[in-house]
Amino acid sequence: MSPLPPQASRAIWGRFLPLLLYHALFLCVVVVCAPIALWRLASSRRYRGSFRERCGLVPRSSGDRPALWVHGVSVGEVKGLGRLIAALEERFPGVEVVVSATTPTGLALARQLYAPRRVVRYPIDFGLFPGWALDRIRPIAVVLMELEVWPNFLQAASRRGVPVVVVNGRISERSFRNYRLVRGLLPQFDWIALFCVQNDAYRDRLCALGVPEDRIAITGNMKYDGVSLLDPPPSAAPLRRWLAADGHRVVVAGSTHAREDEWLVDAVRAVSRRLEEPLRLVLVPRHPDRAAAVAEQVRSRGVALTVWSEIGDDRPQLPDGGVVLVDAIGHLEAFYGAADLVFVGGSLVPHGGQNMLEPAALGRAVVFGPHTDNFRADVELLLGADAAVVVEDRSGLEDAFAALLTDPERCRGLGERAVSMIRANQGATARTRDLIAPWIEEGLPPAAC
Repeated sequence: MSPLPPQASRAIWGRFLPLLLYHALFLCVVVVCAPIALWRLASSRRYRGSFRERCGLVPRSSGDRPALWVHGVSVGEVKGLGRLIAALEERFPGVEVVVSATTPTGLALARQLYAPRRVVRYPIDFGLFPGWALDRIRPIAVVLMELEVWPNFLQAASRRGVPVVVVNGRISERSFRNYRLVRGLLPQFDWIALFCVQNDAYRDRLCALGVPEDRIAITGNMKYDGVSLLDPPPSAAPLRRWLAADGHRVVVAGSTHAREDEWLVDAVRAVSRRLEEPLRLVLVPRHPDRAAAVAEQVRSRGVALTVWSEIGDDRPQLPDGGVVLVDAIGHLEAFYGAADLVFVGGSLVPHGGQNMLEPAALGRAVVFGPHTDNFRADVELLLGADAAVVVEDRSGLEDAFAALLTDPERCRGLGERAVSMIRANQGATARTRDLIAPWIEEGLPPAAC
């Protein structure tokens, strides 16, 4: 089995001129960003090291074992790869799994979750950079989580005979419209050997973009396998004792974006006055580098603030009704496990939402806003099972929080139905492993199969 070449009917000019145009546009972006990049290269040793990897100069493979390159863009995709990596290593014990990520937060989490495996930065999709990375890693196959398709990388893999498969594939309505506009210009889908997608809707969109149906398989959503059902991390229990001291109930707002933090502070304060009891709000911004701005917003409202990175293991007593700001990655699941009520961010602003399966799988009552296009299938399943609550805008937060905090049975029912729904949708990881196994086996030496 070998990677599929571009469709034979595509004329040479139709394959290569679009890529020349793509590189020309990319070069314009590089020229515009060059002054900032040069300043950071001169002033930051850490940036110089990361820039080398972004240019494809990743650590070379030792050659002792065949490598399998697995890529996730950011935090959600990186976390979602865990079960698949474990399944592939069990199926192919002689293969070295190399993990890459694009964003700084995704890379930091990958190093935290997957050490001592090799973790590298995904190369900039320009010039020879992807080819250099491929030549240094020398993978027998590349696995892309969801739909991270960069044409220059895919062409470089195709030239080297390296099959590329997409797992847990999804394509939002907005992305579908954008791809449809440029489908004739960029041939990237032709260089992907297999698409393992989450549901029928994503398969139909890929077919509409010209992908042959025999290169698409519906496997379900691997994120349902990657969540811990009713099993919070061990650190959740001591967090709960700390946050809920003196009878406080705890509202955790995870993966928040700009403006959401201040709206949540105002809503929780209003609910606290309405219920005549102190509530504890935990804010976990999606991007930790926003923490300073969030802290300023909280303090400007006269609210007591405790910053996670500023306290040691001997956690101080928290003031009544104060806010805890978590300015580090890797703790969100534990805080979800310590919550009475969870709000999932990126949903009150038009960002597309963040992962609501993680708190739902822990049996927590989950609230989110209307902007959840990136997780539409998950939202439909949760709402269809009466397993989550959606508010139409910021003005709905107070009523939703107050209603749930005064109805423990409703909260318990939301969590129980969410867990049942997730359990019924598990199994995608095993299906995906079995489908991509032949592409991996093709690149293995006979003794390793």
